[in-house]
Amino acid sequence: MRASRAIGVYVAAVVALGALFAPWLFWAVQDLALHMDVAQGLAAYPFHRFFDRSVMIVALAGIWPLLRVLGFRSWSGLGYLRARGWFRHLLAGWALGAGSLALVIMVAVVWGSRSLQLDKSAGQIAGAALRYFLVGVLVALIEETLFRGVLQGALQRGMNAVLALLSASAVYSAVHFLKPNGVNIPADQVQWNSGLICFAQVVSQSFNHHGVLISAVTLFLAGCVLGLAYVKTGALYLPIGLHAGWVWANEFARWLGAGSINDDMVAWPMLVLLLLVIARLCQNKLRPLPDLEPSRAGHDARLR
Repeated sequence: MRASRAIGVYVAAVVALGALFAPWLFWAVQDLALHMDVAQGLAAYPFHRFFDRSVMIVALAGIWPLLRVLGFRSWSGLGYLRARGWFRHLLAGWALGAGSLALVIMVAVVWGSRSLQLDKSAGQIAGAALRYFLVGVLVALIEETLFRGVLQGALQRGMNAVLALLSASAVYSAVHFLKPNGVNIPADQVQWNSGLICFAQVVSQSFNHHGVLISAVTLFLAGCVLGLAYVKTGALYLPIGLHAGWVWANEFARWLGAGSINDDMVAWPMLVLLLLVIARLCQNKLRPLPDLEPSRAGHDARLR
């Protein structure tokens, strides 16, 4: 369980150091705004935004030491295999992700639980589609590298593949339902421990957030779909495509006034069906990609 301990220490250190660094980041930007006009816009952001960025900075700074401790020595070890057919996995994933969520949104619209505001010009629609496509690709690259490549990949080295998948999906869900709604630390009250107070408020407010339980289950099921795609193909390309397609469809629907689908149980049957579809496709059309580099520890385990 060395991987589990290393990841636990990493997460605890990221939260603690990120929280302690947040006030200093906030003060640095406030001071910079006094001398540079370009920083004035950043200085106007609420403190919880600085907390978020601080945690992200610490997480990125610590990712390389974590990878070394976990035994990753190359991009291939994370799931970016040098293999023929990787682009087909990527496109198939995007089509599955965007298509499945678009279908769920249409069902919700027909059902009457959501509505679309279609009073947009062709140029606006095309611009939004391209913008959210790029957002989806960026989000998918970052999150799949961290949650599937690093977290699930590391857990698979020390435990059963099914347990690693479920554990990574639970963490994925927990991280995503933490919302800063209701968190408010005035700029003139920021102190050295404000980051710790902010984190405590985020956790407490998230549990009071409307639909948090539904969102948690939705994100857990989504994590299971992505994790299954990762295990079955031995690479990140299919889960990145799926994730990017979901983000594109979800953000595009929000832009059209339908809201986020994360807090709607209508997505649950689709996600369960996708588990079966991924398992079937990976037996026939999307077989595990052949790694052109030496075999890696941690991907010998496959779900049978």
